[in-house]
Amino acid sequence: MDAGTGLGGLGLAPPPAPLGFVDVEPVPLALVAAPGHPLAAAPRVAAADLAGERLLVNVPACSFWLAGERILGSVVERVRAGGVTVMASWAERGLGIALLPEFAVRDRLDSGALARLALDAPDLGLRLVWRTDRETMPGLRDVLYAASA
Repeated sequence: MDAGTGLGGLGLAPPPAPLGFVDVEPVPLALVAAPGHPLAAAPRVAAADLAGERLLVNVPACSFWLAGERILGSVVERVRAGGVTVMASWAERGLGIALLPEFAVRDRLDSGALARLALDAPDLGLRLVWRTDRETMPGLRDVLYAASA
């Protein structure tokens, strides 16, 4: 996942190989917390409102970590919690907040296990990336077209 009009817009440095890409679909982000979180009922949440909060994260090379850096800056403390499932579970238990892809927490939001905080967060783009110097490999274009469909 990435952001911007070119590769590496979110902060991941692309390798030196010549790369091509196509955006497959947008990936909306959701800032989630336990339903009893003080900001759960707020009509609008700004990054400054999150001062002192703990943002549950994975590793610095994770696209959600990088999105959190871009959207929230240094106003929140980062706490490494592991993968998406662990971050969502910890947020559900009130151990912090988590910035995750909406599709990964939709069921928990629908059931009321998590609350979505009203923070405007830009979508990430799910990108299909390939080495352009290998475009002539037999079948590669078929795979790329099938994956982007």
